[in-house]
Amino acid sequence: GVKVDTNTLYGTLYNKALEGDADCGGLLPYCYFSGEHITHFEEGRPLFARTPDSKFTLANFMRSHLFTSVGALKLVKMGLDILMDDEKVKVEKIMGHGGFFKTKGVGQKVMAAAVNAPVSVMETAGEGGAWGIALLAAYRKNKTEGESLASYLEEQVFAKEESVQIA
Repeated sequence: GVKVDTNTLYGTLYNKALEGDADCGGLLPYCYFSGEHITHFEEGRPLFARTPDSKFTLANFMRSHLFTSVGALKLVKMGLDILMDDEKVKVEKIMGHGGFFKTKGVGQKVMAAAVNAPVSVMETAGEGGAWGIALLAAYRKNKTEGESLASYLEEQVFAKEESVQIA
């Protein structure tokens, strides 16, 4: 019968994840609720596994779920590993946006660990959605002759924005 604001609930659970063990206590979720096309799961098949001696705490449970939510980015020889290892792309920083970053610092720490690069977020990071594609559309419409995407973003989009970076 307790009424809890959704933002308070998720903020509490996300922050609890920071208290979990580095290895998530041996808990292993597969977060495929709606499928993941990059790994050839066309339909959802959520799974949560643990051994009898794993540390099944709320902190580890939340930590494991946050890490699995970015798992497709980090899969060996899939996702960013292809870009970083095979294609030798150097990631200097990633700009995070969307609900994953709504709770200050938590999503950034998880993402930074997953991609092994600093993650920056702006004050409005929690209000993401299809922001990335909207930026690309704005670039295509508003860029000057010969202006690169990197230059457009740095000079037109992020020039006056304050961001917080976690490495």
